[in-house]
Amino acid sequence: MITDYNMRKNEVLEIIEKLKYNLTNINEYFESVNQPSPVKRINNYLDHITSKEINITADKFRIIVAGEAKSGKSTFINAYLGVELLPMDVKQCTSSIVEIKYGKEFKIIATYADDRVQNILGDRNCKEFLMCNAALDDSYRDIPVPTINEEILVKAGKRAKKKNQNIYISNKEIEDLLKASEIIEANIHNLPADQYKSKIKKYINEKKSQWSNIVTKIEVLFPLPEALKGIEIIDSPGVCARGGVSELTEKYITHADAIVFLKPISGQALESTQFNQFMKNMSVERNKKALFLVLTRASNVNETELNRLMDEAYKQFNMLDKDNILVVDSKAELYVKYLSTFSTLDEIKNELIKLNDNKTLDDFVTATYVKTAGDFGNGDKVDFINSLKEKSHFADVYSSLDRFGRYAHYLLLHDVLKCTYDLYVKLTNILSEQIDLYKQKNENPYELEQKISIIKSDIEELRETMSIGIDSVAKPYIGESGYIRKTADEMVNNFIIKIKQIDPDTDESLEVLEKISMEQIKTFNEFCMNIQVDLIKQFDEMILELEDKSSISFTYLKPELLDLDFEDIIKSKKIEANEIEKYEEGVTFTETRERSRYSRKKHFDLVKNSINDRLDDIKNDLILITTKFIRNVKVAYISELSSNIDSKRNELDAISKAKSDAIFINDIIDKLENIVELLKTDSTKAESLKGGIQKCIIK
Repeated sequence: MITDYNMRKNEVLEIIEKLKYNLTNINEYFESVNQPSPVKRINNYLDHITSKEINITADKFRIIVAGEAKSGKSTFINAYLGVELLPMDVKQCTSSIVEIKYGKEFKIIATYADDRVQNILGDRNCKEFLMCNAALDDSYRDIPVPTINEEILVKAGKRAKKKNQNIYISNKEIEDLLKASEIIEANIHNLPADQYKSKIKKYINEKKSQWSNIVTKIEVLFPLPEALKGIEIIDSPGVCARGGVSELTEKYITHADAIVFLKPISGQALESTQFNQFMKNMSVERNKKALFLVLTRASNVNETELNRLMDEAYKQFNMLDKDNILVVDSKAELYVKYLSTFSTLDEIKNELIKLNDNKTLDDFVTATYVKTAGDFGNGDKVDFINSLKEKSHFADVYSSLDRFGRYAHYLLLHDVLKCTYDLYVKLTNILSEQIDLYKQKNENPYELEQKISIIKSDIEELRETMSIGIDSVAKPYIGESGYIRKTADEMVNNFIIKIKQIDPDTDESLEVLEKISMEQIKTFNEFCMNIQVDLIKQFDEMILELEDKSSISFTYLKPELLDLDFEDIIKSKKIEANEIEKYEEGVTFTETRERSRYSRKKHFDLVKNSINDRLDDIKNDLILITTKFIRNVKVAYISELSSNIDSKRNELDAISKAKSDAIFINDIIDKLENIVELLKTDSTKAESLKGGIQKCIIK
C-alpha cells in the first residue's frame, strides 16, 4: 500500500511539474508575441493545485478538532499526541485557533488581533503562555467569549485602527449582539437572562481597551514523535449551541483532511442538535467522508450501557459510516501513556497513591487497578496497562485516523488530478476559442500575396505610362513635324489656294474672301478644340486602362486671334486702296496729270494680305496654345498617375502589412494548435492517473 502510494504520489508530482512547465512556456510565448496570456484566467485552479502540492510533498495530514462544551477537546488532543500540551479541565477556549505541528523545539508563534506576532521559546514559557491564553479567565467561562471577541471586540478594534481612532462600540452593536440567536443559545449554563447579558456587557467594557491583546491564532511547534511528524492538529474555538462555526473555523474545515467532532457520551442526551447543525455546514457537507464523531468520557458508563449508547449512536447518526463513529476516554489514554513510563507495577502503585492523596486520581483507574493488578487481579503491569487501553479505545482512533489518513492522501492526489484535468480543459477551451477568433478575423496570406503581385504590376504599368505612355500620346502632336503644325500649315495653304481663285475685280470678291476667311477661322477653331478633345480622349483611354476613373476635368483653350473683325479690316484697308492714276488733259496740247482713284483689286489684295498675315498669327497662336494645352495635360495626367502610384503604394503597404500580420497570426494559430494538442495529451494522462487512484480510494 505504502509503495503503491509513493509511486502514485511521485507520478502526481511529475504531472504537476509538467503542468507548471507548460504554463511557464505558455506565458513566455504569449509575452513574446505581445499578447495577454490566458493563464491569468485559470489562476484559481493553479492556486488550489499549488497549495495541495505543498501538502502532498510534506505528506501533511491536517485534523481539525471541534466539539460541544465539556466534550474534552484539549484532553483528547493531548491524549492523541501523548503529551500534555494544552490546558485541560477548562470549559472553553478563547477565540483563537490553536495549530499544533511538528517542530525541532517547543515554540509558540502567537498572532494578536492587531496583527502583531510574538515568538515564545522554552518549555516553561510556552506552557505558561498556553495556560494564560488557551484557557479563559474563571470569571467569564459561562459566557461565549470566542463569539464576543470575534464579532465585537476584534472587529471594532480593527475598525478603529484603520481610522486611527480610539475603539468605539455603540450600544446598538451590543444590543444586536445580545439579541443574536447564537448568543442567546450559548447560555449553556442557564444563567438568568439579565445576569447573562450584564456579564457580557461587563466583559466588553472591561476588555475593549485591551482588544489588541486578544490572541487570534496560536501556532504550537513541538518535537512530536516520528510517527506524528506529518500530523497537524487544529483546535478550533468551540461550536456554538446551535452547531454554527465562525468564518475562521469554516476556512480551516474547508482545508482539513479529517474533521473530529467531540461529544460527551454521558451526562446529557445522546441526541445532538449541535452536531446535526454542524454537519449541515457547507464546508462540513463537502467533507462528510472526512468527518468523525468521537463520543468522549467512555469510562463514565459501564460496558453494557456503553454498548447500548453506541447502538443508539449508530441509529441517530446514520448519515455517517459506522467506522466514523468512535468512542474514547481521553483521560484513560493519558493514564496509559503516563503510567507506561514506570518500570514496575510497584512504581505505578506508588504513583497512584500519590495521585489519590492529591485527590487527582480518577475512580475508573482505581477500579481498573483493583481488577487487574490488585486484590482481584494477578499483579501484572501489562494487564493493568492493557485494561486501561481498552477503556481508552484510542487504538480505534489511531487505526481509523491512520487508515483515513492514507485514504485522505489518496483523496488529495485525486483532488489535485481532478483540478489539474479541469485546468487543462478550461485552458484548452480558452485557447480553442482564441484560435477560432484568429481564424475568423485572419486573411489568407496566399490571396494577399496575389493582391500584392497585382498591385506591383499596376505600379510598374503606371510608372511606364508616366515615363513613356504620356509622351507617346503627346509626341505625334507637337514639334516641327508634329500633327498640329503640319495640319495648320495645310489649312493655311489650302486657304491661300482658295483665295487665289477669287476674282478681285468682281463686286462680291470681298464677300467671298470674308466667307472663305470666316470658314477658315471656324476650321481653325474646330481644329483647336478637336485637338484638345482628341488628346484628352486618348489620355483618358490610357488612364482607364490602368484605373477605373472618370476623365480629368480641363478648361479648353482658344486662340486669342480667332475673333476676327472682317468689317473693320475692310474699312481700314479701303483707305489704303487708292492708286495714283495718270491721265492727259487737253485736246491740242495734252498734259499728263495724276489723280487718286479707289482700286477694287488693291483693296482686295490689301484685305487678303491682312487676312493672310492675321491667319499666320492665328496659326502660330493655335500651335502655341495647343502645345501649351498638351504640356498642361501631360503635367495633369502625370500628377494623376503619380497620385495613383502613391495610392497603390499605400495599398501595397497596407496589404503587405496585412500579409505580414496574417503570417504572424497563422504562426500563432499553428503554435496554439500545437499547445492545445500537448495540453490534451497531458490532460489525458492526468485523467488516466486519476482513474487509477479512484480505484485505490474505492478499495
